[in-house]
Formats: sequence, structure tokens, C-alpha cells
Amino acid sequence: MKKAVFEAVALLCCGFQLMASAVDDAWKAEEKPVYTDPVDQWAKDPSIIKAGDTYYMYYTSANPWQDTGNGGQGEPRIDYATSPDGINWTRQGVAIAKGKAGEWDDTRPQAPAKPILKDGVYYLYYAGAGKGVTTGYATSTDLKNWTKGPKNPVLHQGKCNDPFVYLENGTYYLFYTSGGDSIHYVTSSNLIDWSPPVATGATGEGSVLVKEGSTYRLFGCIGFSLNGEYCKEYTTSDLAKPFTDKGRININTPQFARGALCHGDILIQGNEYWFYFQGTRDNGKRFDVGLAKQPIPAAAEKK
Repeated sequence: MKKAVFEAVALLCCGFQLMASAVDDAWKAEEKPVYTDPVDQWAKDPSIIKAGDTYYMYYTSANPWQDTGNGGQGEPRIDYATSPDGINWTRQGVAIAKGKAGEWDDTRPQAPAKPILKDGVYYLYYAGAGKGVTTGYATSTDLKNWTKGPKNPVLHQGKCNDPFVYLENGTYYLFYTSGGDSIHYVTSSNLIDWSPPVATGATGEGSVLVKEGSTYRLFGCIGFSLNGEYCKEYTTSDLAKPFTDKGRININTPQFARGALCHGDILIQGNEYWFYFQGTRDNGKRFDVGLAKQPIPAAAEKK
């Protein structure tokens, strides 16, 4: 009898631990967007950086298929907004304009990566649609005025979309989506010249990477905005080894993102991850930026 009671208590405790783990692992999305573009309610692919006391958000604005009823207003471009707290945002205008006819990004600049600071200069990588989808960069010293790089596009073999740049031990890793939505990365020491690509074993668009303790967490988006899209997580302990599929992330879906919740960026804010994502509820006619939060495990905070 005592043994049976002990086993029952042990199972109950195990159940509580699993429930607590699931709660701790969950992303909690705000029910309302943190940013709606005041011009056309079209803000996709947000990337966020904090510089001094100001947060900067860069995002894809408008698209070249507006005659279908989708895609905001005006020329396709990358816009930006600023915030004093990461919550309340003000649109500032155009960051990256569409290229001139014949240039690599003459259809649409899109999917801006989080800017990376090197030697007093910010590098903003982004994808350009023209004859294909390739990746280049622009530079700035104030995060407001950007100059496109002279060697663009720097990644141009096959599809090179949705760049994300991660720095570790003096090496820059540029993750991007290739054919079949497979995620690859290239490396560089100067942010201009890149190595041959390395396959991660992961799949998805709009990848973003964070390191938690000794674990690398890679997020990618599965699906398409017009028929549903969601975010998956992959992990590895060594960037030279393939990532393991951890499945769909645990997150609630607010109404404004019930059609697609994906493509974003992650900031570390104190003891939380802040995940900024794009959301649509009407098959891509409008996109807002949402915010979800997840606690950082105490063990990871100490490392």
C-alpha cells in the first residue's frame, strides 16, 4: 500500500514538473500589435536593435504585387521606426529604397537583418529581389542614413533570402534561406567576404539565432503567409554540427496573427527573450508587428 502511494505521489510530482516545464518554455504573445504602420498597415520581417536609449526597428514595407489587393502603398522599400522602450513605436520613414532599373534589388528590398556594429559602422544585411533573390548590405554610422555596399549582392548563388547575422569569437555567421527553404550559413571576419555555405540541417524562412548557455537556438518559419505560417525551433551545441528539430514553438496566437505568426527578431531584455514577429489575419493584405516574451532559464542567465 505504501509503495503504491509513493509511486502515485512520484507520478503526480513528475506531472507537475512537466507542466511547469511547459509553462516555462512557452512564449506569451501580447494580444494586440506593438506596431502598426500608420501609412498602410504593412510591416513585415521586423528586425530590432537597441543603440543607446533608442530602439530601432527595420521592416519590409509594401510589395510589387499591389494590384492583387496585397501589399501596402508606394514603392517597395525597407522602412524603419524608433522607440524609447521597445513597446511604443514611431514610424520614421524609408531606410532602404528600391534599386534602380537593372540593379540587383530593383524589384524589392526585403527581410532586413539586425544591424551589426563593426569599427564604428553598422552593417545592415537584407535580401533583394530582382532577377533572383540575393543578399547584400548597406552601411550607416547613425542607423538612419544608409549607403548600399559597392559589391552587392555578396551572396548570389541560387536563392539567398532572409539574412541574419550572428557574431561569436570574432567570426560573423550569416544565416540565410536557400532553395527548398533550407537554412545555410556562411562565415566572415570582415562582414564583406564570405566563406562557402554550410548546411544547418534546418528548414524555414526568416531565421534568427540565440545562444542559451551552451545551446544554440535557431528559429525558422514554416509555411506561407497566404495559407498559414508558424515558427519552429532547432537546437545544437556545436555550429559545425547539424541542428535538431524541436518542433513548433509553444506560443499563443493573438487574433491579429491568426493567419501567420512568423518572421521576426529576438532581443534579450533582462531575464526575458522578446520575440518581435509579423502577423496577418487576412491572407497577407495587412501585416502588423507583434511581441512575445519567454523567460530565460536561470541556469542560462548565470553563464
